[in-house]
Amino acid sequence: MSRHFYTRLALLNIRSNKNVYLPYLLASSLIVMLFYSLRSVSAMVTASACAGSGTMSVMLELSSWICGILSLAILFYVNSFIMKRRKKEFGLYSILGMEKRHICLVMIWEVLFAGAVSILCGILCGALSGQLLFLLLLKIVGLPAALQFQIPFGEVAATVVLFGVGFFLLLCYDVASVCRTDPIGLLRSEKEGEREPKTKWAIALLGLLTLGGGYLLALTVQSASDAITFFFPAVFLVILGTYCLFVAGSILFLKLLRKNKGFYYKPKNFISVSGMMYRMKQNAVGLANICILSTCVLVTLSSTVSLFLGEEDILRAQYPRQMMTSCLIETEESGPALVKACRRHAQRYGVSLQNEVEYADLNYPAGYHDGSFLASDVYDSSVYEVDVIPLDDYNHMMGTQLQLSHDEALLAVSQMQVDTDRIWLEGTGYKIRQQVEMPDFLGRLSGYPGALVILPDLSHLKGLVQRIGEMNGGRYNLVYYHNYDLSGEVPEEYYATLREDLLGSVDRLMRTGTAETARQDFYQLYGSLLFVGIFFICLFMIATVLIIYYKQITEGFDDHDRFRIMRNVGLSDREIRSTINKQVLMVFFLPLGMAVVHIAVAFPVLCKLLLAFNMANRLLFLGCTAGAVLLFAAVYYIVYHKTSKTYYRIVQAK
Repeated sequence: MSRHFYTRLALLNIRSNKNVYLPYLLASSLIVMLFYSLRSVSAMVTASACAGSGTMSVMLELSSWICGILSLAILFYVNSFIMKRRKKEFGLYSILGMEKRHICLVMIWEVLFAGAVSILCGILCGALSGQLLFLLLLKIVGLPAALQFQIPFGEVAATVVLFGVGFFLLLCYDVASVCRTDPIGLLRSEKEGEREPKTKWAIALLGLLTLGGGYLLALTVQSASDAITFFFPAVFLVILGTYCLFVAGSILFLKLLRKNKGFYYKPKNFISVSGMMYRMKQNAVGLANICILSTCVLVTLSSTVSLFLGEEDILRAQYPRQMMTSCLIETEESGPALVKACRRHAQRYGVSLQNEVEYADLNYPAGYHDGSFLASDVYDSSVYEVDVIPLDDYNHMMGTQLQLSHDEALLAVSQMQVDTDRIWLEGTGYKIRQQVEMPDFLGRLSGYPGALVILPDLSHLKGLVQRIGEMNGGRYNLVYYHNYDLSGEVPEEYYATLREDLLGSVDRLMRTGTAETARQDFYQLYGSLLFVGIFFICLFMIATVLIIYYKQITEGFDDHDRFRIMRNVGLSDREIRSTINKQVLMVFFLPLGMAVVHIAVAFPVLCKLLLAFNMANRLLFLGCTAGAVLLFAAVYYIVYHKTSKTYYRIVQAK
């Protein structure tokens, strides 16, 4: 044979199977582009040395490799669909006299062409979009930037190596699968799965148990720390349960439908149910993959968008005033010294202080049970964030003139319920004089439910600190806070020299935070999460669309002969179209419905998980989740509508 024979045959095969190869080449090029763009943006962030570049570059670097691993997994999965369509063709080559080594040569050229086109197109598109994506990232995080075209060649090399290795592994897998199969087996490979699958009760039961276990873990989580601990085990159980139920539960469901004679023995239902029955094992795995990917899209989209949109809520919760300063209370002069130093520094730069808040505070995590607060070493499911302040500071800030006896206290609570007229703090009881509204001057650093206890004077706080040390062994300190807003034009030097100036006159200075600095940090963190989330959403969507498309093609070719027989025995084209629509609806909208159930059950644990990012606005997250479901459902329907036309065209072909 001519040395160019295998090359020409490979190109001919690609052209002949364009309905299979073109979506594959397009998707693989997009996947390469996503990986290279993420790597490129990471390199440009590092080179820019902009504010927060260290955090953003680390996040982008880690995300890019996760993206790369997922990309290879998607390519392997989609390749299995292509091989299923091609095995009959390779079997025909064997019957016509080609040896397996000749078929392997053809496959080498096909993979070489596909890999080269995908990598080249992906890198070229990534080079064009990388700078725009870099500008988008800086826009999201609120940093200025100038357009400067550049191609990080180190990231080009990393992309070529990763996907070069990926396509080489694909080739090895394809060659091995062909070499292990005899020519007759290759010819009959498309007909595999025609035997009616057995009902696997053990797998169905395992699916129910694992899915139920995952749901139970998600529904019983009580705190952010528990959410972090149990989220991934719950995810694993839900994924395992999803696969088991789709593989075994779907077959069981179809057989139950078949037993319903009033439903089954109708032309449309008979064809749909029987058609799915004989290939349900293959369908089930693909449908489970669609369900898991759909859930990933919904979780990623809803969580990243809600974090980005909720940045100002988080900021206001942590910074009720523009400036927050604090020091440890060692003497009675510690607090006044901090206030004087802040005012003196502001006067030096011609800035005036407004809405000043000054108070002593003991902040600590505590478990609550039957009216008793006991200090805890860690934040867990039973912990509340407790603040204790003296009455004089509360009256001064709130403009009240309340009075308390030595065994009385005021109480304010948020996200919790206290149904008792007496509380105990480390064994000392206080009668609740009255419950008051939670004031807005507290800068809460977590989204945990909390309590504010107002005690008669500072000596009670010191006694509480001592009791915590004796009973719990924990080391907590009294802190004096001076928080305030600024008026007038504030020079940058004011912020730059504040801490150094206060250190010279305030003993045990702790915090000199600004809301503006925190805002920049928030935008860099949550903006980067949103940016990375967009990439993963695109990756998951590409995988979902590919699986749906190739399943429609596979099902179309498998059903072609069956529907031709039905047409010959009198089934009209209208009845065929109706049957197709019903079958596709039953098959492809089941994963979407299951994904919605997954995210509905996971909603409480996701809310707790977002508390780790100080996101406590459940209504915002609920709105983002509902919006994500509606948006994804619309995209899903468009994909279904387009691919069902392809399926119908294949089935109706003469």
